[in-house]
Amino acid sequence: MGLLPPPYDAVLTIALLVVDGAIIGVAAKRAVVSAILLIVGLLLATFVGLALPFSLTASDIITHLTNIFTSQMSHIGNVVSAFPIAWLIGFGLGVWKG
Repeated sequence: MGLLPPPYDAVLTIALLVVDGAIIGVAAKRAVVSAILLIVGLLLATFVGLALPFSLTASDIITHLTNIFTSQMSHIGNVVSAFPIAWLIGFGLGVWKG
């Protein structure tokens, strides 16, 4: 038995799912922007003549990121299809307005 009567309980659950999706959407958008700015900064540093102290190439980084992505998707791939529509709407709003 919930704290609220049945019609309000469902509305509150959907509202919380939308808010949760929006917060995660804003965080995801900021993370993508940060990654892009990091890559631009590294490219500019290379153009100026600065180098990283360790020897990494772009292909090494891409290969490593691809391996991480595929291993994570093998663990959470089935969960992604089970997310409610309300969460996805909130995520879209967070990415769009964030």
